[in-house]
Amino acid sequence: MRQAWKFAYWPVIWIITLAPPLMLEWGPRLYGPPGLFLQALGLVVIAYSLLLTSVAGRTLRLYGHKGDSFWPDKLVDVGIYSCMRHPQHLGLSLFPVGLSLVTAMPVVLLASGWSVAGALAFVLLVEEPECLAKYGEEYVAYMRRVPPFSFNLRCLIEAFRFIRKER
Repeated sequence: MRQAWKFAYWPVIWIITLAPPLMLEWGPRLYGPPGLFLQALGLVVIAYSLLLTSVAGRTLRLYGHKGDSFWPDKLVDVGIYSCMRHPQHLGLSLFPVGLSLVTAMPVVLLASGWSVAGALAFVLLVEEPECLAKYGEEYVAYMRRVPPFSFNLRCLIEAFRFIRKER
């Protein structure tokens, strides 16, 4: 229960960063081709976000447990975790960016940058220290091999490979 606050962190960050500009309708909305382009891009970003979050969670569930613990108790460095250390957090941080693109409101897109900053802070101040304490030298070696986040095409391939293997 000590780590249950982690589930509330993401919606709170999203609400704090996106609610004011959306509710107060700060700034103009883009219409026509620029607006449609932003909306289409937003849908792609949302799909990528959901893919990363889902595949990362299922990979942790499959490979991250020695016992019956809800939280992973084994370092996972296979699948999508072989090309980035925090795919789930990347997915969670991209979701509000995708939503802001769908609104086609530039000020909302700027506000969503704060959710990305919140994700980076979460990883640097919470996740990385916890992983270092939990896995020690094994995690240090993993940090040397694998970046925290990556947009490398290989990561996307790993995600689709996992989905195909799961069927």
